[in-house]
Amino acid sequence: MQTVLITGSAKRLGRGLAIEFAKKGWDIILHYNHSQNEADETAKQIKKYGVRVFPIQLDLANYKSIEDGFEKIKSEFPFPNVLINNAGVFPPMTTLQELTEDAWNSIMSVNLNAHLFTAKFFTKYAEENSRIINIASVGGLEVWKHRIPYNVSKAGVIKLTRVLAKELAPKFSVNSISPGTITFDEDPVNDSAEKYPMKRFATVQDIFDAVYFFATATNYITGQNLCVDGGFTLK
Repeated sequence: MQTVLITGSAKRLGRGLAIEFAKKGWDIILHYNHSQNEADETAKQIKKYGVRVFPIQLDLANYKSIEDGFEKIKSEFPFPNVLINNAGVFPPMTTLQELTEDAWNSIMSVNLNAHLFTAKFFTKYAEENSRIINIASVGGLEVWKHRIPYNVSKAGVIKLTRVLAKELAPKFSVNSISPGTITFDEDPVNDSAEKYPMKRFATVQDIFDAVYFFATATNYITGQNLCVDGGFTLK
């Protein structure tokens, strides 16, 4: 039986990925921090597919919480074969002069630092040929006005992916995915898809197809960043 740990899997993309993995028979480690109600509802949905689900609350901005969380997983549930670093924040637009130290640090701690430390404890216990998949963003490749922390953090995720891939080879493969705008039934996008060559926004299924590829393909593919953006970054 395969097991996947998805950070931030109580809602939105993480929730969708967890449900799609469950449909394929994977056991799910469902991470959340503040969204316990959403996590409970997502766990109910996952159980409908006859797989096991292990909800776990931990604060990705806290190193000790991450360490303790992985110890808890190791002692109470089959350890995951795949780690998907999905949790992240998309902060409001902020000018350089408005940006505070606390805001910068809080964004970096979740969007970048957490990916490093989850990888540290995941690879401490995971079997060889396990996989790490980081969810980056086209924002890590582009430069958007008033999005300094987000652009820098997601660019860092892409670079971290490459660094970890070299650091952890040949035991583990590490890849990242950079989605464009994703639409959710509960949160429609207030924008036009005309700027996308494919003339639509991404669905959860679009992102899942890429994630599942990295989760199951040969481990000879490592250190790669795959844009799933409908051609948005084609210039």
